[in-house]
Amino acid sequence: MTHRLFWKLFLTFWLALILFGAGTLFSAAQYLEHIRALHDDAHNKMGFKDRAETARAIAAREGLPGLTRWAEVVDHQEVLPVLVLDPKGHDLLGRDVSSTALTHLHHHQEAVRAHLPDEQRYHGVTLPDGREYWLVMDTVGVSLKRCLSRPRVIAVPIILATLASGLVGVLLAQYLVVPMLRLRRATQAYAVGDLSYRVAPSFGGRRDEVVDLAVAMDDMAESLDALLESKRALLRDISHELRSPLARVQAALGLARQRDGSAEPELALIQHETERLNDLIGSILDYSRLDSGLRPLQHKPLELADLLAEAVESTRVEADPHRIEIEFKADGQGAFVGDPILLYSAFENILSNAVHHAPEGSHIEVRYSDGSATGNGHLIEVLDQGPGVPTPMLQAIFQPFVRVDQGRGDGIGLGLAISQRVVQAYKGRITAENLPDGGLLVAIHLPLSPH
Repeated sequence: MTHRLFWKLFLTFWLALILFGAGTLFSAAQYLEHIRALHDDAHNKMGFKDRAETARAIAAREGLPGLTRWAEVVDHQEVLPVLVLDPKGHDLLGRDVSSTALTHLHHHQEAVRAHLPDEQRYHGVTLPDGREYWLVMDTVGVSLKRCLSRPRVIAVPIILATLASGLVGVLLAQYLVVPMLRLRRATQAYAVGDLSYRVAPSFGGRRDEVVDLAVAMDDMAESLDALLESKRALLRDISHELRSPLARVQAALGLARQRDGSAEPELALIQHETERLNDLIGSILDYSRLDSGLRPLQHKPLELADLLAEAVESTRVEADPHRIEIEFKADGQGAFVGDPILLYSAFENILSNAVHHAPEGSHIEVRYSDGSATGNGHLIEVLDQGPGVPTPMLQAIFQPFVRVDQGRGDGIGLGLAISQRVVQAYKGRITAENLPDGGLLVAIHLPLSPH
């Protein structure tokens, strides 16, 4: 069957309406049968005697107007009509009188003529002016409209029917919401890189469009996981394979220098490019290990402010030839438990990126804020005066091999990607935004307790 979820929703709503209507009708019908059974059994069980005495007392005290008001109140409250008939069978309130009610009236009148005092006591009402009226229950005059218009009667059926339909609604809502929550958890897991999460098995034997969506999401996650793993394997394999010929090139370079010193400028260039290629391969390997989780994290107590100061001092060697000033401000020490090598690498990559893109003679500001007192976490900010980054690329610069074609940088786009992986390993986040007056702000947010 196609559109299985559609039919489930349609049939469920239909069932709820049927239950509501059937419950109301059944309860009203049961109530009417109960009232009729009581009436046929004995008038005393319904308090009819007390009602008649009340009517006689009001009629004796207030006359016809009082009896009329009493009849109106009883008619508004009770489902079974209590007719107030004169000897000719006309109702005091002008209501229709059924043949059954007239038969009861004649029976009561004949009983009085036969000198049966109970009939007069139960059904007769005499006014101060001598006029007589008879109280007769009209069991035939009960209708569904009359039942629905009496709140005291219809309240219980409505409550029962509402509870039944409400139960169906709760079950339907749970049937729809629980799968949505599972799908949301799956998408959240995929968003943070956990592509091993599978949601379809949790539905058991259920079969509808929601399960089809879960299966499609699982297939997508499996395909993405396989694709990413093949990418990681490719990076690892290529990096390892390139290391061997690089080692041989460096060995041959040493031999060439020993045999012939006339080609020193060319040999120096070869050595420089070889070292650069070696650094590139090392960066690829580092990123691959971080991305795949193969790089074990150390957990050592350290001071983030001191570690960041070391990275700043190291980067000044790179900044001084371009007359770039690096200013470091620290608010607190920043006690942290983490891997000092990885965190130092993350800080150094961000600082190096700022130096590469900052213009000659500019200024770079590095700020650290310890959020232990406020519970906001650690904040590291690096502000440069470079050209900034195009707005659409503010998130993309943290992806591997993404470069912005500005500045003097000759990197390959792995520094910021490595920094992001390190920060994410400690449940933190890294962001970039362009400054209003020009330049780029890169901010690292680290939690107080990453574990």
